[in-house]
Amino acid sequence: MSKLPVLYLSCETEALTGPKGQESLRRLVPRDQVVDSVAFITSEEGGAQPNILHQCGEGVLARRLQSDMKARGFEVAVNGSREPGLKLLAESMIQLVPAEVIELRLNTGMASEHYREIGHCIEALRDQGVLLICLDRLDANGNNASYHQPHDSYIRNLIRQWEDEQRWVNAMSNSSLRGGGSYATNGSPVAEPTLCILNTAFSLGGMKAPQRLFGFSLNQKGSPSQVMVGCNKLRKKQRIP
Repeated sequence: MSKLPVLYLSCETEALTGPKGQESLRRLVPRDQVVDSVAFITSEEGGAQPNILHQCGEGVLARRLQSDMKARGFEVAVNGSREPGLKLLAESMIQLVPAEVIELRLNTGMASEHYREIGHCIEALRDQGVLLICLDRLDANGNNASYHQPHDSYIRNLIRQWEDEQRWVNAMSNSSLRGGGSYATNGSPVAEPTLCILNTAFSLGGMKAPQRLFGFSLNQKGSPSQVMVGCNKLRKKQRIP
């Protein structure tokens, strides 16, 4: 089974449920790849710890992820969810009922390396038929004046900075100077839900920038929505009609 892509969706959730949104999103999942289950990674302000919300299925994936995260030092509760939106979205994207749909809801306030460690933890699921979707929900009331779209210079420069820092860490890890600590990751808490998800998506993609960037407007208000697909190297920008 080939490794599934990692998707980063940045838009209003409602924009994904209409016919235009569903048709566009279906193109992001290769037809020749088998999707067994779907895991959404989201974030919200506050909260004491990450939570796994079980949307549908037997709960095998939810318990497996809980166990894997516990092994890395993250205490995560598994709860049921009564919100049908993500389950319906998953079904519309892969055009069948997944064996299981879960939501890993991250809390803000941890350091960047903790979100990246979570990404490393769940990255193995890509080889097990699990489609990973990092979902950064925009405010439905349009109050997104300070929000940075994934294609703008702020986000691109930020990811390039992360790539440079990672190369520096890798280089210094084999150096006799590694005890200096000057290359250590910033341990300050991350307060923005968007940056929590971006850090997780960054580590899911091998600590590299997105392979492709798709931009499209899905909602009736014309608010821009962005999708970042894969995570190897930024090579292509394409607009979905």
